[in-house]
Amino acid sequence: MTRSLRPLRLGGLLFAVLLATVAFAAPTLGDSHTGLSAVVVRSVYAEPDDHLAHNIPDLRVTVGDEDVDCNFLSHYQSTGDVTRWGFATSEVIEELPGRLTQYYQRGVVDCQQRDGLWRMERRLAWDFLGGGESYAPDLGVESSLLSEQPGRPMGPWGHRISNFAVDGTHTGFLDFYTALGGLQAFGLPKSDARLDDHPGAVLAIEGADPGIIRQYFQAAVFEYRPGRLQPVQLRFLGDAVRDRIYPYSSYRVFASFQAAEPLSDDETYAPERVSTWDALVMLYGATNGDHDAYVARQRDALVALYHATNGADWNKNDHWLSDAPLGEWYGVTTDVHDRVVELNLSQNQLSGTLPPEIGRLADLTNLDVYGNQLHGEIPPEIGNLDNLTHLALWANQFRGSIPAEMGDMASLEWAALGINELTGPIPPELGKLSNATHLDFTLNQLSGEIPSELGNLTNLVWLAFWSNELSGPIPPELGNLTNLERLDLDTNRLSGPIPPELGNLGNLQRLYLHANRLTGEIPPELGSLGNLQILALNNNTLTGELPPEMGNLGSLRFVALAGNAFTGCAPAALAAVPSNDLDDLGLPLCEVEEPEEMEDTEESEDTTEA
Repeated sequence: MTRSLRPLRLGGLLFAVLLATVAFAAPTLGDSHTGLSAVVVRSVYAEPDDHLAHNIPDLRVTVGDEDVDCNFLSHYQSTGDVTRWGFATSEVIEELPGRLTQYYQRGVVDCQQRDGLWRMERRLAWDFLGGGESYAPDLGVESSLLSEQPGRPMGPWGHRISNFAVDGTHTGFLDFYTALGGLQAFGLPKSDARLDDHPGAVLAIEGADPGIIRQYFQAAVFEYRPGRLQPVQLRFLGDAVRDRIYPYSSYRVFASFQAAEPLSDDETYAPERVSTWDALVMLYGATNGDHDAYVARQRDALVALYHATNGADWNKNDHWLSDAPLGEWYGVTTDVHDRVVELNLSQNQLSGTLPPEIGRLADLTNLDVYGNQLHGEIPPEIGNLDNLTHLALWANQFRGSIPAEMGDMASLEWAALGINELTGPIPPELGKLSNATHLDFTLNQLSGEIPSELGNLTNLVWLAFWSNELSGPIPPELGNLTNLERLDLDTNRLSGPIPPELGNLGNLQRLYLHANRLTGEIPPELGSLGNLQILALNNNTLTGELPPEMGNLGSLRFVALAGNAFTGCAPAALAAVPSNDLDDLGLPLCEVEEPEEMEDTEESEDTTEA
């Protein structure tokens, strides 16, 4: 599917003309400007969905030798909060030198110097958009249609804000205006409340719903929609301004318009420097200057995939091989620039092989083909997918080795290649996947040793190689994976001792090492795993006494130790674990040492009395 309306198709020449036009007309940031720096005083983080995850902060900004306050959060909260502004659609950015800006769904707010003072000002969005006519700003007011209803006259143009429309319909606009910040939040009225198709009406929103009563202000448009819990609505003028300044959704090339992480109080914040020119130059580069040719290359890669996987026999293949936009082909998602960013053909009866052309879809972020009948080798060209974050190839019949080129997938976070027929060693190149959080290669026939380079993947949360044919020792470097919550290495041929370094994994919740050939004693360092819930060490050749430190594992709810050759006694605390196999060990529980009581002697009595 396509995530939004497809932009106008541009050839290389047209795009070049567009860039030249914007370079002449739009404001840009000079190289001599060093950018503003700020400290977060306080901040609110909202995450209603993925693309609206943004911070609204109060900032103390350093401008030369002066510190000024740019209190976006205070302004937001004092002028109607989410009802007035909607959710933020950007972080605070430096759109022009010396001016900070934040975009919201229903407006834009600037922090800038005016008349020698720094001020928080809502941008006159409707003025900027031209009152609904042409592209010129501030085309005037609607003076030909004035209301006779009681209300509050505002501004020099004869308009009034009233709770009633021109025809007497009760709207509540005056109460809404007053409650949500009044002049500071909305500016002056440019029309009275009326239907856009009322005789004498001049200002109108192209393509808006007919029959809706509207009133136009400098920085907002009120709409009355009866029958709703809150009948007064606001147009998304902030989005409209953003789309006007950054045509063809070129704002998406900036990190500040994408989902953000929460800010902390007293954190240093450097607003991103943003300009229309930069956005369009990056967009031009992303499509190699020729939009149509770029789309054609992607189409060729998808056609190759269709033929290599017997597309005619898929469960669903709607629009494939047709002239429909690629975003309408089943399982294909494109972004606003027609770039294929997601391909989900999971459980769709694909057979055959994954073709090398898959590596041409360089903008893919998600590739899901699990649960099919794909066979053959994973093409090394998959390593060309630099932007891929999610790779799901599990539950197929892939054979051969894991391509070392996977180590070049710099953005990869989640990879599942389990339930296949993969053989050969684990490539040490996987140790370059610094962003990886989940790696799952279970139920294959992988052999050789676990490479120590995996210890470099410090963002890993899940590492699973269970049910393979891996041999050799468990590398102590896995103790570097301090974010790890699950480690599955069971049902292999691993040998040697359990590394004491695994005791460094303070976030570990599940540790599966059973059904291997591990030897030696259980290291007492495992007693430091305070979050461990499942510990499976059964069916190895471990020896020695169970360390008393295992009694410190207060979060355990499952422990399996049978099938080894332990001696001595079992820590009594393990008997309280809800699911345990202590009965199969044949070991008594260790006696709990009672504290020595002080002898009742004359000396002790004297001491007590003293």
